[in-house]
Amino acid sequence: MSPEPATGRLRWSRSIIIKLTKEIRVGCDKRSQIFVVKCLNNSNSPYIPTDQNMVAKIYDPLYHDFSFNDEDPFLGVDYDYTHECAAYMHLSNLQGSVIPRFFGSYTLTINLGENSRHVRLILIEHIDGLSMDRLNPEMFPREERQEIMKQIINGESSLYTKDVLHEDLCPRNIIIQRNTTLGVFIIDLGKSVIGRSRNPSNPKEEKRYLPGVAISPLLRWNVVYRRQAYFHEWIDWPWQAWLEAQYKDTEATITAEQREIWAIEDRMLEAKGPPPIE
Repeated sequence: MSPEPATGRLRWSRSIIIKLTKEIRVGCDKRSQIFVVKCLNNSNSPYIPTDQNMVAKIYDPLYHDFSFNDEDPFLGVDYDYTHECAAYMHLSNLQGSVIPRFFGSYTLTINLGENSRHVRLILIEHIDGLSMDRLNPEMFPREERQEIMKQIINGESSLYTKDVLHEDLCPRNIIIQRNTTLGVFIIDLGKSVIGRSRNPSNPKEEKRYLPGVAISPLLRWNVVYRRQAYFHEWIDWPWQAWLEAQYKDTEATITAEQREIWAIEDRMLEAKGPPPIE
């Protein structure tokens, strides 16, 4: 297995050997195949740890989710792979705290008789925990669930401050770690956008959302935006009152321009569909 190659050729000078030790999410109709792995030989890439488990996300078009009828599986896995790599590198300062550590991108060679094919993968830190969709909220006291939601808000806000928009923030993409302290990690950056808007290549649209400026959760996580709706099974308290109490100290940072950008409109109060992203 080697690092991501230059276009048109493969480089094996920094190859490593990994062993797949456990399945996390595998099978057909998956946007990636996910395994727990261990590096057996890192002599060519000494920055890859050999004393700990990692997670390998393999972007194999053969097992792609074909429910997206209008999507070419090769384009689909390439989109997820390139966006996830770019997001991890862009968010290097948040690795190990808000998101897992990123150990690089590689090309995996799969032998098929006399032939072979190459698929992309990334290696990231293995977080000793479970995703929220695999946990029972009833097993967590309200105070702990509130702390989890606060860490989710803080984590997502940290990504946004770094100009990364996570387009799939939901329970399956939140890992809860319960060791000596409670830890919350955001994963699956394959649908992320490096930018404040859904079209960051449009300078005018991007500038509108004030790149690089920290935005108070009082605006972006207001109940009318319904970001919390994806976590409704974990929330049994009045959201808006709780949010305002938790982030009261950020109110002074909100400018008139920010209030105009994240204004509350009548149509938002009436909407019943999924929450908007911006």
